[in-house]
Amino acid sequence: MRIGKLHLRVRGSIRAYAFAIAIAVWAAVLIPVGLLTISSAQTQRVRFEQSARDKTREATAAIEQEIIAVENALTILATSSFLQSGDIEAFYNQAKEVSRRIGLEVALHDLQLNQLANTAAPWATPGSAEHSPAVIDAYRRLEQTKQPVVSDVFFGALVKHNIVAVEVPVFRGGDLAFVLGTGIPLERFRDILQSATGHAERTIGIVDRAGIFVTHLPNHDEYAGTHTRRSFAGDAPESYQAVNREGIAFHAFAGRSDLLGWRVTTNVPNRVLAAPMRSAITDLAVLAVLLLAGGLVLADFLARRVLQSSGKLGIDRKPTREEFEILFNSSPNSEMVVDDRGRVVLLNEKAEKKFGYSQCELVGQAVEILVPDRLREKHLGLRRGFADNSQPRQMGIGRDFYGRRKDGSEFPVEVGLNPIKCGLDTLVMVTIVDISARKLAAEQLDAARIERDNLQRRLVQAQEQERLRLAHELHDETGQTLTAVMLEIKSIEGAVGEPARARFHSLRSLLDRMGRALHHVAWELRPASIDELGLTDALATYISEWGARCGIVADLHCTSAQIDDLTDEVGITIYRVVQEALTNVAKHAQYATTVGVIIERSDGVLRLTIEDNGCGFDVDSDSTRKDDPKNGRLGIAGMRERLTLIGAELEIESSQGVGTTVFARIPLQQERSAA
Repeated sequence: MRIGKLHLRVRGSIRAYAFAIAIAVWAAVLIPVGLLTISSAQTQRVRFEQSARDKTREATAAIEQEIIAVENALTILATSSFLQSGDIEAFYNQAKEVSRRIGLEVALHDLQLNQLANTAAPWATPGSAEHSPAVIDAYRRLEQTKQPVVSDVFFGALVKHNIVAVEVPVFRGGDLAFVLGTGIPLERFRDILQSATGHAERTIGIVDRAGIFVTHLPNHDEYAGTHTRRSFAGDAPESYQAVNREGIAFHAFAGRSDLLGWRVTTNVPNRVLAAPMRSAITDLAVLAVLLLAGGLVLADFLARRVLQSSGKLGIDRKPTREEFEILFNSSPNSEMVVDDRGRVVLLNEKAEKKFGYSQCELVGQAVEILVPDRLREKHLGLRRGFADNSQPRQMGIGRDFYGRRKDGSEFPVEVGLNPIKCGLDTLVMVTIVDISARKLAAEQLDAARIERDNLQRRLVQAQEQERLRLAHELHDETGQTLTAVMLEIKSIEGAVGEPARARFHSLRSLLDRMGRALHHVAWELRPASIDELGLTDALATYISEWGARCGIVADLHCTSAQIDDLTDEVGITIYRVVQEALTNVAKHAQYATTVGVIIERSDGVLRLTIEDNGCGFDVDSDSTRKDDPKNGRLGIAGMRERLTLIGAELEIESSQGVGTTVFARIPLQQERSAA
């Protein structure tokens, strides 16, 4: 009877231990999984928030680019010779053409804000003497600063809808003489931001200095021209929570345009930000229930198996010495055990073979015998620090570490340390991995990359030298020969009769066109102004001639960027990138009317931007990703390869019907070190 009761007690205790172990394992698994799940949800929320901040910056940059483009167009128009001479009617006709190009009406006022001309009405149509407070405020700021200004939103009496005015000063004889302005419909800002939302439930709003909505997506018609319910006086927060007009609670990520003083806000509903955490908690709860149920079932099954295999009184057994030696020597790596004083206690066969010592030679020796002489003192300090704070970790993280064989040779290693409690003593299990093959492969890969870059750089240099040679031959030899032929024909032309003279004149015209064509080819190969006048003048001349030849208004803006002191390699790269980008505009950017080349230099970085208002293309489509000369992709690949050789980056943004922008970011510090 006593044996039966003991048997039942043992069976119950084994099952209880199995269930306790299952619950402990369940908790040990669930806690880190739960922490990782919650951390992942928090990370996803941070990504949502960062994405909203990025969209705010993108929207701010987009509207600033639009305002700058309009200001540039008006600034150029303000230099009209007709304004200097006072021929307002001739200026009106010129302004009509500019208005057609930029898609906005242009108005000219005197210093009393009397309208002198307006492309929205026929010439000599009397203008309204009344102006909104926003226009008057903008004019006062222009009068004080003598700089272009942008007004707040107001209702345009002539165009019959809400607009924003852009005004630029017109000087004559050094004094302010007129005010040239245009009204931008609020719908234009809506169209600019159409592609900036990027999320079905995310909204973007722009509010002017007076707290009036410039635009709001997706409900532009409802918000535009109305006052916001929130005041942003002073330093407004970059993020806050609020409720919109539809009663939806949201989190706003705001930014302010330094150029305009407008506030741009990206709003994300709170439920969208909270969705990752809700989903994580739900998934975690389901996982916890499933793991607990599965663990208890498995524990019950294992308890039954243990009871069946152990007999009535159970098992009380430890691994034999032979079993331990088999396990220890079967490790794929070199293993050894070190005591708290740094002496080797035990090592496996792989460690003996790797270091060349036998078991008898190493046991009892300080572990520093396996460390090169130059690293022993530092290793001794690290070992003592590990003894004070024994935790499993990898040794030598972030630096090269080497092992020393018995013959004095060295090899790179990775060392893992795992403390083991053995009674009152603390031992350390040391795992040593030989990484010689991995390190050699990494060095060979780095060498191959460097050799590849050097080969590409020499190829580009050889191409430029060949271009220079061909340009000189075309200009110096062929050009001079052609000039001599033309002079000879001209001298013969005067000595022949009238019928033959006409034919000689026609032949001379053909030779003249041939000479201009040769000059253009030589200029495309290598303009002499790069070496003689500098990169700035070379770019300005090329862009001007390209614009005249293609019938496209092309401008270079680099007044604040000094680029003539760059190395030849970087200068030629910038010139070729601009040349290739303009070639692509001429070939593929249908309906393009303007091209802007902007060069900025700050904080050791040179930024090159080339933008057009052509038809654009889908950057992510399969057809544009292929290297097909018909769609200009070989030109893009060439630009990217050239920029990569000087450590620069290339990025292209384009949308169909909007235009294309090419961005190049060139780190000048790396360029100087490479030079």
